[in-house]
Amino acid sequence: MVSQKSHHDRRVQRTRQTLQRAYLEIVREKLTSKTIRDAERCFLATTIQEIAERANVNRGTFYLHFPDKYMLVEAVTREQFRQVLTDTFPAIPQWDYQSLHLVALTVLQTFEQKYQHEYQTSTVLLPLLERTAHEELTSLLVAWLKAAHSERIYAPLETRARIISWAIFGPAVQWSQEEAKISAEEMAHLITQTILKGTELPST
Repeated sequence: MVSQKSHHDRRVQRTRQTLQRAYLEIVREKLTSKTIRDAERCFLATTIQEIAERANVNRGTFYLHFPDKYMLVEAVTREQFRQVLTDTFPAIPQWDYQSLHLVALTVLQTFEQKYQHEYQTSTVLLPLLERTAHEELTSLLVAWLKAAHSERIYAPLETRARIISWAIFGPAVQWSQEEAKISAEEMAHLITQTILKGTELPST
């Protein structure tokens, strides 16, 4: 029974991955630039029938795995951002400047590639991208805090992770849509210093 379930789970995972690859192939063929606007244009122009045909499955199989193409794109976005974080994150992370700076820099560079220091007005992909990326960043921080501060947590772990995640994510989104007055490295330094040391306002 366990073996059958494991085989079924692997088959489901393979089909989901095939559908995700099919979508990415179609969009890459349609893209004329790397802007989020063009990515959204390609997304809206791509049909479920196209994706199913490219994946060599029928529409019914698509709907067994995703209720619509929005959920497919969310899965693609989540997997891509998770992979970026996984590839960047140290194998044995320490709660220190170097590790936190690396995560902040990775998030900054990821959104810089998406937004290219221009204010974006996408109503479809941007909310999905930002929500998914923030959730993945928070999940990573939860695991990190659990490993690094197992004996010294003075607030709910998930709450601390959300606070730190917003401290990275919020400035990264804003910086990547504005004119770049400081580099990604400098911004990552400011974010990291603020998280580790606070604002250090003088006492009154």
